[in-house]
Amino acid sequence: MRIETHSHQGLLKMPTTSVHQLLDDQLTIFLRSWGSQDYDQKFIDEVSHFLSTAQADIEVTSPFDFAENLTQLANKVRVAILLAHDYFYKIENKNFFSVGFECLILMRSKNELAWGAVGRFDLYELEGQATGILTAVGTDRDRQTLLPIELLGVEREIELRCGSTRFSENTFVASSVYQNQIQFNLVAGSDQWSIGHQSVNGSYWYSKIKSE
Repeated sequence: MRIETHSHQGLLKMPTTSVHQLLDDQLTIFLRSWGSQDYDQKFIDEVSHFLSTAQADIEVTSPFDFAENLTQLANKVRVAILLAHDYFYKIENKNFFSVGFECLILMRSKNELAWGAVGRFDLYELEGQATGILTAVGTDRDRQTLLPIELLGVEREIELRCGSTRFSENTFVASSVYQNQIQFNLVAGSDQWSIGHQSVNGSYWYSKIKSE
């Protein structure tokens, strides 16, 4: 997968969003840590280790049940995030808060793209002259409060959004905003999209994701 990232910090700044491509670019981790970034690599290792093992072993075991409404690939992404959450909740944050994460995990296998998201991440699909929302934070309040709306590794339970879709020549956009809005504009006479934002005072981050 090919990633192109843009960002702008407004009057109030969002924490940095790091982008990590692993497993021959089949796995992409978008990670935003609240606390020390010293824990980022451990999060990446937890997620990538399970998914690399799951690639080699279709019947890989897991302490978490698979969700019947998700594909096999989406379930693997879901379990990888739950394993990372379990580790940070029980180990690193056991006695006091050390770090929490917002994350968006994308995993590609052949013509399928699976995702799992925790926190302030939206995922859009641009195909032809149409746009679609694959997953988004639930309320306008989330975009008006510069605090994490959900953190992995902090509370016992997390709100985890997962799914999958076909991945071919279409473009995907992952984004996070604060007092702002990502805007998609179709270039006249073509099926190409320009991506803008609504406010210079608000903050935004987005990544365009395309096949090679």
